[in-house]
Amino acid sequence: MILELKIQNFLSFKDEVTFSFEATSDTSFEDYYVTEVAPGVKILKLCMVYGANASGKSNLIEAFQFINNLIDRVRKDKNEGTGFIPFLLCNDKNKVGKFELTFFVEAVKYVYALELDSDKIISEKLSYYPGTQPANLFTRTHNDETDSAEISFGSKVKITKAVKEVLNANVLKNVSFFVGYNQVNYTQPEIEAAFNWFDNQLLNTINPHIDLTRFTTEQLKKNNKMKSFAIDFMKQAQYNISDIKIETENEIIPEHILKVLDTSSMSQTEKEKLIKEGVERNHAEFEHSVEIEGKEEKHYLPEHLQSSGTMRYYGFAAPFYQAFENNAFLAVDEIDASMHAHLIRHLVRDFLMKSAEQSRFQLLFTTHNISLLNEKDLLRKDAIWFTEKQEDGSTDLFSMADFDIRKELSFYKAYNTGKFGAIPNVD
Repeated sequence: MILELKIQNFLSFKDEVTFSFEATSDTSFEDYYVTEVAPGVKILKLCMVYGANASGKSNLIEAFQFINNLIDRVRKDKNEGTGFIPFLLCNDKNKVGKFELTFFVEAVKYVYALELDSDKIISEKLSYYPGTQPANLFTRTHNDETDSAEISFGSKVKITKAVKEVLNANVLKNVSFFVGYNQVNYTQPEIEAAFNWFDNQLLNTINPHIDLTRFTTEQLKKNNKMKSFAIDFMKQAQYNISDIKIETENEIIPEHILKVLDTSSMSQTEKEKLIKEGVERNHAEFEHSVEIEGKEEKHYLPEHLQSSGTMRYYGFAAPFYQAFENNAFLAVDEIDASMHAHLIRHLVRDFLMKSAEQSRFQLLFTTHNISLLNEKDLLRKDAIWFTEKQEDGSTDLFSMADFDIRKELSFYKAYNTGKFGAIPNVD
């Protein structure tokens, strides 16, 4: 589980900010919100972020995705860059970006620290806590003279000289240590545990532009257990959908793709087969249970006749299933896109009910749905965060728990009247 993420000089984050899942002493809804991962360490399973447009909400989600991408992105050329974008609304655009992610694998605390610019990773470090004090697992630095990475290991790590040499060769200046680690025939228990956590528990983030429908349909075709979850997921949201059928058909390749094929390195035989058979495409059809003249009838409607809100909600089925099954972290930008406010309330309530059974699934989302702040039976102050754009264009990040507001007062009214800031200044 993630405890906190520190960000500095990345996109709209100029000065260091900290986003934390650490629970306060508030005991509200503890059975649903809080997991004690280690003695005295209580972590929230759900957090939400509010803020005006262009205040930096999406950039918080992007920070998690950036780390995710960096951990496993293989690059063939050391001059490709890192993909890092610093805060650009300033004169010094060459400042180093910094990230520090603190997370738990079971009851063991890990800290992953990273410093980089758009060209190279300057420093990368992984530590863990076998007791009350941290122990270094690896430290990677950049040698300016050789323009390459140099890796050293902590005293608890047993590794041969040969493996070190292979690692140093595989870890280009613009890729993570974990990229090289994944390419060698070597396993170190604590490093492996962290690597597996990144691989399985840090899921890809979701933004409004991702085609979740296609992703979920592809996953449902391969996994009947996920399909059952998706049907129940839709039923509980009061859709009258009683079954989902995945149909496969071959679509003719569009003319513009054919032109690309002409210049590709694909063999002539493969091209001819592709042109003849077309591209396989899966479509979902939804069985609707309706009542006509007092009798229940079932009728199928294809996905293109469903509302955009229905398909948006359906698209969440696969990533939510994966997150529940893997006790993983899922971040969603603009979770309310195309969906009714009551449906978001249901989604939050459903998550909290399920999280009482799955203790380590974490959900972070951004939203403009301020009506959710009226749901006092669903919310804790420490689970509500805000982003606010500063005079210099940078993002400030803070929690409602930072404010002295009693739980019995209306969070909705307090936010709407500007008590917390983080609202559009349109007057």
